[in-house]
Amino acid sequence: MFEAAIVLLYGLVTAAAIAVTMLEGWANHDGVTLHRLAGLIACLLWPLTLVLFVLHGCVMRLLTRLSRSAA
Repeated sequence: MFEAAIVLLYGLVTAAAIAVTMLEGWANHDGVTLHRLAGLIACLLWPLTLVLFVLHGCVMRLLTRLSRSAA
């Protein structure tokens, strides 16, 4: 259940970022350019980067606790 909520949240954030990117292109009367395509790909990947930073922080905190308890 928790995994489904995380995937749903990830999808919502990604969809919002893609919508903003597409609206920006529409407002500027631009077609699909290389920069816009790169922006759409970035919309898919940046939430994953945020997840990796959070997981890195959790792992480092856990390793710190384990090293203190072993000493």
